[in-house]
Amino acid sequence: MNLSVVVSNAGEASNVGVLRLSGELDIATSGTLRQSLDALRNEGRESLVLDLSGVTFCDSTGLGTVATHARWVMSVGGALVVCGLRPDVEAVFAISGLSTVLPTANSLDHAVELAAAGTSPN
Repeated sequence: MNLSVVVSNAGEASNVGVLRLSGELDIATSGTLRQSLDALRNEGRESLVLDLSGVTFCDSTGLGTVATHARWVMSVGGALVVCGLRPDVEAVFAISGLSTVLPTANSLDHAVELAAAGTSPN
């Protein structure tokens, strides 16, 4: 399966990049996400929102890609906030421990607010 990544600005929060993912996030597709994340980093985006509501599967490679970029974002004082986790993908995040270090939000709007403030609800 493929992974679609749609990148947009978060409205007034110009330092926040929003990535809407659809499909499977795995060893075959994590490079697509990495390229999008790298492009936003090169643009100077300090905070990011990952809308994973369209992600149907995530493996350890996908988790690693998210974790690597989360470390960079946090190192520059920003936040990487995840929203839209489906139950099975949420379980993968929980089992890996990533859900304890990454802020999550119930909605895209809330995720953007948290990312813009550089804060975590966890």
